[in-house]
Amino acid sequence: MLQYIENFAFVDFVCLLGIIPLIVYLFNRNVTIETRYLLPLIFLTAFASLYEIVGTSIFQLRTKYWFRAYIFLEFYTVLYFYYKLLNFKKILLGFGIIYLVAYIYLLFQWNTDKRGLNDLPLNIIVTLTVICSSFFWFIEVFKKLEDVPLYRRIEFYYISVLLIYFCATFLMFLMTDYIINNDSLELLYYWDIIVIFNALLRLTLIFTVWKARVKLEH
Repeated sequence: MLQYIENFAFVDFVCLLGIIPLIVYLFNRNVTIETRYLLPLIFLTAFASLYEIVGTSIFQLRTKYWFRAYIFLEFYTVLYFYYKLLNFKKILLGFGIIYLVAYIYLLFQWNTDKRGLNDLPLNIIVTLTVICSSFFWFIEVFKKLEDVPLYRRIEFYYISVLLIYFCATFLMFLMTDYIINNDSLELLYYWDIIVIFNALLRLTLIFTVWKARVKLEH
């Protein structure tokens, strides 16, 4: 029981982290252009965090319908970031169309009582989009041969954490059915790992939004 309480306390803490990037931005909106490209995802993360804390933890609202809306919005906020950042517009539009078709098709097949590999096509598309887009960004950076190290580029932090987050959660997603059907594995440990990667994403957003503000101030 104590472990159960500790897990939910950790989830609530990570949810609170998701609100901080938006607060940092609202206190000083003079940020880099790359951060502005990511604002839709920052707003979505803050809203999702509030929904998780208020709706789920306090009012015990069901999350299945919200989750379906969230994965849709999450994909297109991430796609928007890459679309504005990169020159590979047609390829990114292609990913967007493929995801929309797959999402609508799976929506008609959706069963509220079942999760797992039903969402596999969507997860594959999201992960491929992030991997390909990140690869395109590195190509553009090295083609320009600008004398700016990667660690001084705000977008490098955004791209790195998106790449780590989506690849890691995709691998965990593939293990979902195995973990559920294997009595020797604790499902809570699986969710803890997912939450840890969420924490990494949100901490990086906090750091980079703050760093973007400081960079412009100087």
